[in-house]
Amino acid sequence: MVDAMYAQGHRELILISQPLHVIERGGAYVWRLADRARERAGELGITVHECFAAAGQPQIGADLNDILDAHPSATGLLLNNEAAAAALPNVLASRGLSCPEDISVVGRYSDEFARMFSLSYSAVDSAADELGRRAVEALVQRIDEGHTASPVRVELIAPVINDRGSIAPPRR
Repeated sequence: MVDAMYAQGHRELILISQPLHVIERGGAYVWRLADRARERAGELGITVHECFAAAGQPQIGADLNDILDAHPSATGLLLNNEAAAAALPNVLASRGLSCPEDISVVGRYSDEFARMFSLSYSAVDSAADELGRRAVEALVQRIDEGHTASPVRVELIAPVINDRGSIAPPRR
């Protein structure tokens, strides 16, 4: 997500994550994405403002407005919060902003979610189906092989951005 924004010339971004309580209850995907975004932004010399926002209405709209007000020079949004992705079109419209002309947006959510809310934002598919399939296959293999205490297996799925045209060079 950071690389895609950087390639278009963005140098100041806002990362909008799930509410803090999601991390506190063990939502590792939230802090892992934030850690890697912060790390990559540092490598590229990009400023990333990390923000937490509500997970639903009506608070998410107010949170998005507060976040945009707090960082008026940011030219792109990284969304790791489905509620923010769903509420953003109305928030941008109420502010007289359009995507990607005024602000670029890329998110992390499923293609099914994007279809459900008719979202036109580019996004990395959260790959829930693929992750579930791989987990079941690993469990079945473990059962078939009779392992009761096999080592922990970690598999990462390479992120791929589904480009829906929401990332463009920032206005000068």
